[in-house]
Amino acid sequence: MTDVSFYKLSGDLQVALALVCQLAQKALKANQQVLCLVADKQTAEQLNKMLWDFQATSFVPHGIGAEHTPVAISVDSEPADHHSILINLQAQIPTWFSRFERVMEVIYQEPEYEQAKRDNFTFYKERGYPLSFHDLSDKFKV
Repeated sequence: MTDVSFYKLSGDLQVALALVCQLAQKALKANQQVLCLVADKQTAEQLNKMLWDFQATSFVPHGIGAEHTPVAISVDSEPADHHSILINLQAQIPTWFSRFERVMEVIYQEPEYEQAKRDNFTFYKERGYPLSFHDLSDKFKV
């Protein structure tokens, strides 16, 4: 069964994208593939740039489009061949989330988005998915 983790941040989308960079790098070090699901093309471009500039001492191989591995940035409604880690920055849960070993839901401060993530938490909980919650509000700053 898919493990689901929620990461709560005090900040905007830029802070969330910085966390996604760290999560993707950590997954990559553990030899796991990552699909970063974002809301729109502009956000995909922002994350793409942030991953290129993330750390001077390491490289996170990635690309825009679900077909890229090991780290893909996508707005698409299909996950391609990914099945390891899904980092969801979209408000809704994709219908195919359960094909992943782990789903990471990132919550940043935007009222409607936060409410959508609360609804997502309820959805997973009511269906018995293993849940964890990480409040990084005071710990993660960019």
